[in-house]
Amino acid sequence: MSKFSLVYSHGSHSSICGYCGSNFGSSKFAITATSLNCKDYQDLVDRGWRRSGGYIYKPHMKKSCCPQYTIRLDANKFNVSKSQRKLINRFNRYIEGTYDPSNKDNKDGDDEGDGKSKGNSQQNKSKKDTRASSGFDLAKIINEAEDRQDWKHHLRIVFEKSSFSREKYELYYKYQINIHNDDPSEVTEGGFRRFLVNSPLQFESMNNPNTPGYGSFHQCYYLDNKLIAVAVLDVLPKCISSVYFLYDPDYNFLQIGKYSALKEIVMAQELYNAGLQDLHWYYMGYYIHTCQKMKYKGQYKPSDLLDPETYEWYPFDKCSALLDKHNYVSFANPPNPPNPPTENNKEYDSDDDDYVDEPPPGMLDPEKVSDKDIETIKVNYKGIIKQFGDIPELKNDGIKNRMKEYYAAVGKELAERMVYKFYY
Repeated sequence: MSKFSLVYSHGSHSSICGYCGSNFGSSKFAITATSLNCKDYQDLVDRGWRRSGGYIYKPHMKKSCCPQYTIRLDANKFNVSKSQRKLINRFNRYIEGTYDPSNKDNKDGDDEGDGKSKGNSQQNKSKKDTRASSGFDLAKIINEAEDRQDWKHHLRIVFEKSSFSREKYELYYKYQINIHNDDPSEVTEGGFRRFLVNSPLQFESMNNPNTPGYGSFHQCYYLDNKLIAVAVLDVLPKCISSVYFLYDPDYNFLQIGKYSALKEIVMAQELYNAGLQDLHWYYMGYYIHTCQKMKYKGQYKPSDLLDPETYEWYPFDKCSALLDKHNYVSFANPPNPPNPPTENNKEYDSDDDDYVDEPPPGMLDPEKVSDKDIETIKVNYKGIIKQFGDIPELKNDGIKNRMKEYYAAVGKELAERMVYKFYY
């Protein structure tokens, strides 16, 4: 049985945007969770929140230079594309030993995994004919390369609870410096633990056999007994949620990030088939339409984006067409007629006075939250859990305003379900 979630609020703040680098272009409301049950986090995610370690934040979409839209895919309806089939087959052929990336004359092959290889051509033709006649079985083909003792390379994939190891940290260090150009002095073991190891999510076991439970996990990829990649994942009541992915840059040619996404889609399918009928979604975090590095997320179809105002889901293709014309848009209530942003008519301006006092999309207006509304918020005060209205010592205006802002940010249901921690 899950326990209460325990959180406290940081309120609203702005910072340098991690995507385009603009000063104070990233605006968000944030809380820290010291303990968080998986249902509460699922509901937060479905309201546009996302975690980084125990820090959980919701972007202010209108005030952000790079609006971040939650994206999800129905794994049971996933349509694997030709390029994704080629990627999987090229990956498998490398493990098998029939694809050499250093050989410039060695073609990738077609989407059924043939092409020029070192193996027996008749055997490869037979494989191609079999796959072509039976269709592409994503789960079967993507699992084909694991633990093959008869292939050139040995691939082992380990799914484990989130934990620290020196090997994981060294891989993270190499990845951050080489892929994200981080200053080596800033890539610390403590930062790695806070960001990708420590998680507030409470582990909850599942009643279904051969299922991992709900909580935070690492999916570790070992090639010839060397750790080459780690996927940081949350398994929630309705979804597999991708938190972060890191890999050894020496294996860039395998496109292992895209491969791992396909692997996680299959994991969602397998958990659904194991009896978890609500768990058939794959969440890839945020999609940023103006960020080129995010474009690949739209290639996993059929995907949806979360409307930031109504918390309803809309087909990605419809949303993408609107985002071509607007920096920020509510898909439920698009501007009419469309008014594309220009240098003289931008929809985003971090100094725009119109946005100073406007509540973020999807949040209530704190000024319209009444004293009566916040009385039912659960709080932990001096180690005792009570309703906020039952603690006279907390009735000063400063504390009440903070609680109204928190109530407005997380919504009535979560404000009354989670426990707000006071540290005095």
